[in-house]
Amino acid sequence: MMVEMYSDVATSMAVTMALEIIKEDLEKESGTIVELNYFSLAQAIAKYKKVKAISKSDSASRKWPFKDSHELKENESKPGSFKIN
Repeated sequence: MMVEMYSDVATSMAVTMALEIIKEDLEKESGTIVELNYFSLAQAIAKYKKVKAISKSDSASRKWPFKDSHELKENESKPGSFKIN
């Protein structure tokens, strides 16, 4: 959840620097000292980047090229039709 809130910070810089920025921001908001674990944050950022990359590649592969009938070549079948040999 914290990585999603600070996704622009977490993905744009090194984990150490992101840790300090997030820690300072949380301390300013809450008014108390906040302890964050470097290793846990690094794992969360890596997992977030991996999930983002997978979702980005899935959405790109699901796009179907749309062609109007005048754009189809002679050998191509109409959308939704198929030929059984």
